[in-house]
Amino acid sequence: MGVDGSGVLTVEEAFRAAVRMVEQYVDLEERPDEALVLLLQYMESDPARWTDWLEAVRWGLANADAVDPHA
Repeated sequence: MGVDGSGVLTVEEAFRAAVRMVEQYVDLEERPDEALVLLLQYMESDPARWTDWLEAVRWGLANADAVDPHA
């Protein structure tokens, strides 16, 4: 996938990107929000995360107008 946003990610690639985004935020902040730290721990270790991720993907596909990624 290009940096310009072209291309298509697999569900697995999108999950890794989401984990990295949360990691970057937690690493960047001097005092990261506890909820984000817990989210990162959950994303990296909880077996239920994959089922939750797939549900979030299904929701995102069904609700394309719900969140503007460019806002």
